[in-house]
Amino acid sequence: MSNLIKVAVIGAGMMGKNHLKTYKTLPGVELVGVYDVCRENAQKAAEMFGIKVFNSLQDVAKAVDAVSVVTTSVAHCEVGEFFLNQGIHCMMEKPLATTEEECQRLINAAKIHNVTLLVGHIERFNPAVEQMGKILSDTSKIRSLTAQRMSAASGRITDVDVAMDLMIHDVEVIQSLVKSSVVNVQAAAVRTPGNESGKDYITALLQFENGATANITASRITQARVRTLTVTTDTNYIDMDFINQSINVHSQGRMPYVNQENIPEWMNYGLKGSVEQLFIPTNQPLQAELSHFISCVKGEATPRISGEDALNALRVIWQIQDALGLSRRIEAPVSLDKVA
Repeated sequence: MSNLIKVAVIGAGMMGKNHLKTYKTLPGVELVGVYDVCRENAQKAAEMFGIKVFNSLQDVAKAVDAVSVVTTSVAHCEVGEFFLNQGIHCMMEKPLATTEEECQRLINAAKIHNVTLLVGHIERFNPAVEQMGKILSDTSKIRSLTAQRMSAASGRITDVDVAMDLMIHDVEVIQSLVKSSVVNVQAAAVRTPGNESGKDYITALLQFENGATANITASRITQARVRTLTVTTDTNYIDMDFINQSINVHSQGRMPYVNQENIPEWMNYGLKGSVEQLFIPTNQPLQAELSHFISCVKGEATPRISGEDALNALRVIWQIQDALGLSRRIEAPVSLDKVA
């Protein structure tokens, strides 16, 4: 492999174009081309970024070291397994695949051929999330977490419910922070006229083996964009905003009153609180994610979100869907390899 990593993007939809744009800015990367089963989409993207349109996945495999798979979810296994079996490194957008069996096929293919499989849970590259991980890696014990991820209705994603679309981000982040197995899942959904399925507003309560709990809400019917995570530990309370990439650490302690006589010892204290707003250098998470992918391809890093990590998050989402009686099935496009 030369020092210049040759990459292509599979899928020329909105997110595919974001990958193309980002790869063009990365040092040590040659963006070779794009493939989409819709030739017109691929041609427009190729003209936009001055790259080649590939006629088939086989042609892509002959020309690259690595690919970003940014197709519809139902095509992830088919497309990803093809490239992994060709010895091509894969950056796979979330979710990893649509079933446990498909996920295992991708994980096994990457191991057999000793190539990188990185799953695109992009929030793990948000600098606030990275800083949160450092804060919680000390002696503080996590007691409980609350996450809210809310948006108004959008036509961007229509083939999955809000748990698979949005909540999966917070599930994966929380699992990375708690580092314990989920042992119990409960869930409730909001059902309103015109939204009887309840698939667009879901709240889940997770209990972890180490005793921590997480309350997670995701919505596609809320008229404000909210992306927050709060953590209660045995020493402080931390609130984080994904959008602003900000963190505040709240602490509270007891302090003795001064010059207070003739009162019981147990009353001779007041509460002292402090709030520390952390300085966090901001970044573009997708750029950080794809830079990390290239480092993995070069053997300089190991995937921050492995196939196993992504599968563990999916297992929780599937439990939430089962608790609500929601279908796990993801709506297939006209062709199974139809890209987004």
